[in-house]
Amino acid sequence: MKIKLRLYGSSKILSDKDILNIQLPNNSNIESVRDILSKIISEKKLKDSLDNLPKTAAFFSEKDEIVNDNYKLKDKEFISIIPPIGGG
Repeated sequence: MKIKLRLYGSSKILSDKDILNIQLPNNSNIESVRDILSKIISEKKLKDSLDNLPKTAAFFSEKDEIVNDNYKLKDKEFISIIPPIGGG
């Protein structure tokens, strides 16, 4: 199955577009997305800037609801990733 991951904040360096298309096995969940993101970050050599992103980012469904790691994804679903924001 394929999902579309809408990128926000620092996650935008993962793609030259605001959306990253991700291929996943059927019946995948948000935890699977975190695993794939870790691999993408490693392959693109972005560990220095995005190493913690897969572990710390929040994910939102198409209904703009926060979803947990057990959330079951649907084929062609849009999910948003919101990196943690720091500052003071």
